[in-house]
Amino acid sequence: MSVRCSVAPGRSVLASVFAILSAAHPLAGQARYDLIIRGGRVLDGSGNPFFHADVGIRGDTIVAVGQLGQATADRVIDARGQYVTPGFIALHEHIESAILRGFGTLPNFTTQGFSTAVINADGRTAVWPITKQRQDLERAGSALNLVMMVGHGTVRGMAMGSDVERPATRAEVERMKELVRLGMEEGAFGLSTGLEYVPMRYSTEEEVLELAKAVAPYGGHYQAHLRSQGQHPKWQLPSYPSKPVTNIDAVMETINIARRAGIPAMMDHLHPKGPREWGSGRIITQLVDRAWQDGHEVYINMHSYEAYDETIVLVPRWALVAKPVKNLGQFDSNVPGADYTNMRATLQRRLAHPDTARIIRTDIAYEIDRGGGPGGLLIMDYPDKSLVGKTLGQVARMRNEDPVDTAIWMQMNGFDRPGGVEWRAFAVSLLDLVEFMRQDYTGVCTDRSGDTPAMRENDFVHPGTFGTTTRLIRHFALDKRVISLPHAIRSLTGLPAQILGFTDRGRIAPGMRADVVVFDPETIRDKGTYFEPFQYSEGINYVLVNGRFVVDGGKPTEAKPGRALSRQRPRAVPRT
Repeated sequence: MSVRCSVAPGRSVLASVFAILSAAHPLAGQARYDLIIRGGRVLDGSGNPFFHADVGIRGDTIVAVGQLGQATADRVIDARGQYVTPGFIALHEHIESAILRGFGTLPNFTTQGFSTAVINADGRTAVWPITKQRQDLERAGSALNLVMMVGHGTVRGMAMGSDVERPATRAEVERMKELVRLGMEEGAFGLSTGLEYVPMRYSTEEEVLELAKAVAPYGGHYQAHLRSQGQHPKWQLPSYPSKPVTNIDAVMETINIARRAGIPAMMDHLHPKGPREWGSGRIITQLVDRAWQDGHEVYINMHSYEAYDETIVLVPRWALVAKPVKNLGQFDSNVPGADYTNMRATLQRRLAHPDTARIIRTDIAYEIDRGGGPGGLLIMDYPDKSLVGKTLGQVARMRNEDPVDTAIWMQMNGFDRPGGVEWRAFAVSLLDLVEFMRQDYTGVCTDRSGDTPAMRENDFVHPGTFGTTTRLIRHFALDKRVISLPHAIRSLTGLPAQILGFTDRGRIAPGMRADVVVFDPETIRDKGTYFEPFQYSEGINYVLVNGRFVVDGGKPTEAKPGRALSRQRPRAVPRT
């Protein structure tokens, strides 16, 4: 008899041999388990094609994978015709607030198959220190396992106080490094940053590099919301005096940090924005390919939608405020000193000056392009409800005018706030989404928050909050076949486990934790739309986290078996 297996890294040889023999020995078929998932098509997370097997689980551990014959269990799931995979791992999420407020069942994540999520994204650690955050999260309870990061913005604020709108001094960087090391000692997995956001957008590449080097001895990784995803960062407009940073500049910054710090680096929710950027995904993947050829681990994570989710303001904020505000960014809201009182009259007054009007129009034209062009900016809400569901371009044609003039008109006649319109920006190209998802180094994120009553008060939540993984599987793998199903599952399981350094998750194999998904290829689908987003995905029938059901028979449960996980990648000496 031949036995084919792979030993999970970090397990003792003796334990591995025992598990192999338990699964392969003829008497294993007569064993008893807590749960048997019988007859499914196992996609084990490696990217290999499926194989038919039973999966035997005791407690929180997969103990047998194979033909379990007459084995019995407290519960048996008939998975014939369905796929059995590891639990999905989300690489950039904003669920910690929901968990800490008592909404830790996270049904919008569990019904997508997620069992683990990276939190403290965009450089923000919600609770400091990490030890206290771990205690608070475990006390509140979560359906998902949680990966905690040290937030760059958090330690920057602690080191610099309120005076953050400048490069840090050497002493301040040293203080930040001390805090990063403290977070790593307390179990964080690495450093996260959000380089388009305050206070991190004022950091230099050298500052970020020094902090990334601080996580290297702990086996940590670095992940970044990039400094820019277009010709300018989203806070910046063509009229701003500061030097622009392009998307390619930002990609190269991440690659340089991976190279110089000697650690894995990941670019979060990568999506170049606007028609002038479309197709640049191929440039990015060539740069990342070259980094891998040179021996550097550089990863990408992405979602599966062409529209992103943020407040869109087409008219420059500087043209709406009563008086100039230092460092006011186009994306910034609730900035101290930003007075929007009588903003329509202020805008009208500034448009009356030809030179100022020309600059305003240039900035608006750039923002329209960054938002997907006139045809990519969809009106989700507006005082004149007859315009809801139309694009900026359609309204411009109705009014027989340039889209820039339409944007000004909509600001003047819309809601009394910057922007005047609730927009949805279809600014991401399918060409780039497909380019990224086809790569072996691309994982998945949703970049979303947990399902809470407060979230449901917002009518225009992004549908990816409920359907990122199921859209990836249904639309891109099963229907369009731009990627294979084993590749899609690997991007959700085995690959993110590698990025995060897990030795006991991300695979279906004896000895691995029982984070398991069972889904039906005939019925799996995302249901949420841009106007009706609050619809859970279908077809993911069972999800186990640490051996307990968080989705049972297609329905989310109230279970909170998730854990705040500890780092498993061994400590390392930084490469030079």
